[in-house]
Amino acid sequence: MDHNFERNILIAQATEDSLEKAQSILSEFFQHFAVVVQYEDGSVMHVSDNSLVEKALYKEALGMIKEEKEFEDCDLEDCEIEWEDEDDSDDSWSQDGEQ
Repeated sequence: MDHNFERNILIAQATEDSLEKAQSILSEFFQHFAVVVQYEDGSVMHVSDNSLVEKALYKEALGMIKEEKEFEDCDLEDCEIEWEDEDDSDDSWSQDGEQ
């Protein structure tokens, strides 16, 4: 038997075992999940527990990736950062440094 073929079968089995292990661990902690992996040859494998949730997770992840890419590509002078408002009602310190 061809050694490359045997090697590919062993890698495929190890990959399948690893994905099953990841799926088992994720299902213990998360109601829904999706896992995507890419092989050296560029092919992609994905597993999930729910196809509708998988699609929603991919759309959300793609949006996050696009936002990060846009931020990385923009000039900091031109970027608008949206800061989350913090609760200013904390009276544990005063402006004079007195407590």
